[in-house]
Amino acid sequence: MMKNESSYRPVSVDDLPEFLVRAQAAVDAGRVDEAIGFLSDEAIKTVSGMDQKNPSTALVIHVLAKLFRRTNQLDRAEHWCKRILKQWPYAFVYDELGTIYRDRGDLFKALEYRRKALETDPDDANFLWSFGCMMMAVGRVEEGAAFVRKASEKAPNNAKIRSSFLTSLYYLNNTDPQIIFEEHKQWGRIHAPTSRAKRIHKNIADPDRRLRVGYISSDFRLHSVAFFFEPLLNDHDHEVVEVYGYGNILRPDRITRRLERKFDHYRDICNADDNTVADMIEADQIDILVELAGHTNERLHVLTYKPAPVQVDYLGLNTTGIEAIDYRLTDNFVNPPESQKFYTEKLVYLPAGFLCYTPPDFALTETPLPAARNGYITFGSFNVNTKINPKLMALWSEVLKSNGNSRFLLDFRGGDDKGVANYYLRQFEQLEISPERVEIGGWKSPVEHFQRYGEVDIILDTYPFNGATNTCHALWMGVPVISLVGRYYVSRAGMSILTRAGLDFCVALSPTEYVARATALARDPEALGKIRASMRKRLVASSLCNAKSLARSAEEAYRKMWRQWCQDRSAEVSGEKLKISIK
Repeated sequence: MMKNESSYRPVSVDDLPEFLVRAQAAVDAGRVDEAIGFLSDEAIKTVSGMDQKNPSTALVIHVLAKLFRRTNQLDRAEHWCKRILKQWPYAFVYDELGTIYRDRGDLFKALEYRRKALETDPDDANFLWSFGCMMMAVGRVEEGAAFVRKASEKAPNNAKIRSSFLTSLYYLNNTDPQIIFEEHKQWGRIHAPTSRAKRIHKNIADPDRRLRVGYISSDFRLHSVAFFFEPLLNDHDHEVVEVYGYGNILRPDRITRRLERKFDHYRDICNADDNTVADMIEADQIDILVELAGHTNERLHVLTYKPAPVQVDYLGLNTTGIEAIDYRLTDNFVNPPESQKFYTEKLVYLPAGFLCYTPPDFALTETPLPAARNGYITFGSFNVNTKINPKLMALWSEVLKSNGNSRFLLDFRGGDDKGVANYYLRQFEQLEISPERVEIGGWKSPVEHFQRYGEVDIILDTYPFNGATNTCHALWMGVPVISLVGRYYVSRAGMSILTRAGLDFCVALSPTEYVARATALARDPEALGKIRASMRKRLVASSLCNAKSLARSAEEAYRKMWRQWCQDRSAEVSGEKLKISIK
């Protein structure tokens, strides 16, 4: 009998029925409807007729189950996984079932199956990692992060797991910025050796010509990165820059299609390996390549090949640790000058701020202050629940205790899972907050999400990982946000947004001040009413909504970077000529 995951290998294409090969190619290319067409009942009979006692059949069925999951046919995916388990209790099948239940939103069931995968093969780094990620998703952030760390230690050369570990550090309280920096540099030493980046760039070194700027991302879709990137894309001056997009979008959506049309040139890089993409970028003669999202960007490795003369990080959570990336676009709120020592990239400051907000394209008016009709203050948080940790919950509880009859509204993806909701309610109860004072909800449609702000008087930001998208949404709906400032980028985003919106009095520099500012605002309904009535107009007039200013600032920054490269290139050429003349 084949061992579990330790001896599992991806099934060879030669061993797959043709319909599975074609379906897999269609899914990989984002053509889900076409893939579904290949997965007909008649074709599936081919798999049913295979020798069910042959371990190789389990691998073929696993491919079929994954295809059903990736085409959102979760019941059929579950059926085929459980069919394998009747004969072969493989860890990778339990893990696949965990993913199926995760996609359904049944997070505790997903955790149960991923636990079975880990129990079946406890030494496999992939199962340590997937179990840790699911632990974080159900609210057990510190425990989950410990499993992710263990996975990264077991598989230090696995770039994906290592990047996930780096990201997990931002969710933990009091992680030393120096430790975060050293871990990122270690990633760079292993996965981005400087020898890989030695390309000879043939770009014309004219400091004043029109620049070719490329943006590479896995998030040109319904995602916060696309949300903050689109205003910049909209307002680029195409006489100054020719804009290329390199999208690694596994499941294109309406946002993908909308963004594609706004680039001068768009390349789908889903099915190309990193070296091929790097060659493509070099062939396009990109002058400045901008990666969006850092270690959450699945194509970060492309930049390790240095396909463009100048490479930039934008909207990433921290340093990339990659020496081949030259600059980082930021502002002096999230990255004060003293933070330069924690970045391998040179910090470049955008006077207009590090991001721009685009209001929703559907009409929603601000609602009256909920406290006026309820007779009590409603606090809220709508950020992803991995940003919630025990110390933050203790801080929120102090706010609620300081405002005796207040309520708390907590919404996040997965909040409608009873197991997850009950976990948080128990935590609040241990902190002496009655469950009757807390309402927990799940994922909402965009319109419903915005409407939910109509039920909240004050948003309490997460810490150490602040919100950004939801902070802007709250302000658009007239709801002030209390944010605690920390020592690194993700715990300073709230300060940047609120200060630029004219709400610096909502920024707290200590936990004590966080409670005090929330309480002072809660006890001043007149001030809350004025903020609610005027905030949208103030937001639109602020630099947060000035896309043209952001675009001009970015283009000026690109020009300075490019001129520096031209100057350095000229010096290199002069040096080479001098060497030749000396010889």
